[in-house]
Amino acid sequence: MPILYKNYPPNWKEIRSTVLERANHQCEHCGLKNKERVWKIPFDKKMYWFRAAESILPLIHYFEKWRFGCLNFVTVVLTIAHLDHDETNFNVPLNRLAALCQRCHLRYDVKEKARRRHAKKNK
Repeated sequence: MPILYKNYPPNWKEIRSTVLERANHQCEHCGLKNKERVWKIPFDKKMYWFRAAESILPLIHYFEKWRFGCLNFVTVVLTIAHLDHDETNFNVPLNRLAALCQRCHLRYDVKEKARRRHAKKNK
């Protein structure tokens, strides 16, 4: 989803750079590096990401040949997550922001998004 900079503070790009530097350009939850390419493997109604290492090639060939046929690479994109889920707070302290890959960010937000949908539905 594209970012709408009008919803963020004017210095958001500097804030993003600061948070990424603090995290050493790695996801603060799973450790994947920004712009790293990983295998995306669907299995058991879940999506698994594996680093593109020689050690998992037999596993990848198994999945490709026998189970799926829809394996592909994904480029990791680090995003900045509001740990308090308050995107409207333009004065958020840096310790309430985290550099997360897109998968970890979605996982982190899933309960809050469900709560918001439920609240909106019950208005």
